[in-house]
Amino acid sequence: MKTFSKKLSVIALATMSLASIAHAETSPKYSANVPSEIITPNHVKSQYLGEMNYVDGAPTQETFNKTRDFVDTANAVRLFLSGIPVASIQGLLAGHESVGMKPNQTIGISEGNLTAESIWLTANTTTPYVTSEVDLKDGPVVLEVGTPILGLLDNAAFKFTDRVGVTHPQDQGKGGKYFIYHSSYKGEVPTGYIPVESEGYQHWLLLRIVGNLNEMPKNIQALKDTMKLYPYDKPEQKTEFINLTGLKYNTVHAMNEKFYDEINTLIQYEPTDLWDEEWLGIAKDLGIEKGKAFKPDARMQRIFKEAANIATAEARSANFYPSKEMMVYDNRHWSTPLIKGHEFKDENGVISVDERTVFHFMATGITPDMVPKERGKGSAYLVGTRDSEGELYDGSKHYVVTLPKDIPAKLFWSFMIYDNQTRSMLETDQKNSGVDGLNKGMITNEDGSTTIHFSAKAPKGWENNWVQTNPEKGFNLLFRIYGPTESWFDQTWRPSDLVEQK
Repeated sequence: MKTFSKKLSVIALATMSLASIAHAETSPKYSANVPSEIITPNHVKSQYLGEMNYVDGAPTQETFNKTRDFVDTANAVRLFLSGIPVASIQGLLAGHESVGMKPNQTIGISEGNLTAESIWLTANTTTPYVTSEVDLKDGPVVLEVGTPILGLLDNAAFKFTDRVGVTHPQDQGKGGKYFIYHSSYKGEVPTGYIPVESEGYQHWLLLRIVGNLNEMPKNIQALKDTMKLYPYDKPEQKTEFINLTGLKYNTVHAMNEKFYDEINTLIQYEPTDLWDEEWLGIAKDLGIEKGKAFKPDARMQRIFKEAANIATAEARSANFYPSKEMMVYDNRHWSTPLIKGHEFKDENGVISVDERTVFHFMATGITPDMVPKERGKGSAYLVGTRDSEGELYDGSKHYVVTLPKDIPAKLFWSFMIYDNQTRSMLETDQKNSGVDGLNKGMITNEDGSTTIHFSAKAPKGWENNWVQTNPEKGFNLLFRIYGPTESWFDQTWRPSDLVEQK
């Protein structure tokens, strides 16, 4: 047996030697030492695509088809996740136009506050919203402000354009005429106007009335008596007002393949310079290109549907299971996608795509005032999706949260409860969908702390400290601090997690 093995070895060596001689004789005169890592074998096994076959480095038609589908799907997922801010603005504008609001003319006011009847991302029910659309495509637009307001102007890429009202250095609560114009405008800014320049055409204007909440009807009327919105070349145009309270309409973007139609709408309308070049390049490769009809064939329709499913799972996962970087405290489950600021940039100027995606998936309106630096000004936010045990909130359970004494709010604080599906106010029998520090009759504990209950039915005696849940639904929360003070910033004051009462 050993002799036979030796003979086989000799034969094998002889064969290898002959092969080496043959190779040497047939090798090109000018040949390189080719590293193995730059060579693709003829047969490769992929975890996601299975068998991928090549002919001396050239993919077979089947491999090409599988790879193209995979890459187009992956790019469509990237386009979706990075395009959520764009689709969100389109959803807002289309939603308001659906109830009769006209750009540069109509101002909507939730005079009786918003309710769950109107689908808005993470709206609140404490103060009225004042909103409109400003479109600069045909020229500058003027916004006349005559009463104290607090607000923002965001462009179609959902990027902050400017402050409006008390936080604007040229307004500071005095009011004035805002001259809002596109960067291509060649004329002069009129004397005495507050200039606001933008790289985009369409904008979302979001305002809140500054004043005593008990005098809100009077304050709303004062705003309507003094606020005007009109194209600069049409000063005679009458400003219209519409009451948004109780209207059943939607401002939230699609989470299926219709999403791509929404971003196509703004890509077609807005100047190309508004968008990130690489994002536009991906859109173009997928058939979304300015000046061309978006008509995906059967293959691309299938890819957009699949990509929307994957991107939806990623966006929802990032929201309900926030990354360590988004956690506010080391021993709580509260998070915020604004941890790096309203531009989502770290100290090196690098954008956190995940944090930007989470913010625009669950919230709306972007401004530096949402990430305050100065004590007693702006507003701060905590997002809640999981209880003290790390479990997702369940509307059939009873939870409590404890706010220690000396809540660090110069103005007031609030809890709002939202539907996990829509990220809008949870549908219950409770009009306000939340509770805040302005509630009359709220109970304070003996140690100065405040306990808030979240349950389907009000615990007896705690009705004024209670937020109603829906036993058939999950939910999530926003805790807001208006005018945060020192103990908020140094984190010596911290709310508890939601704790299930068994």
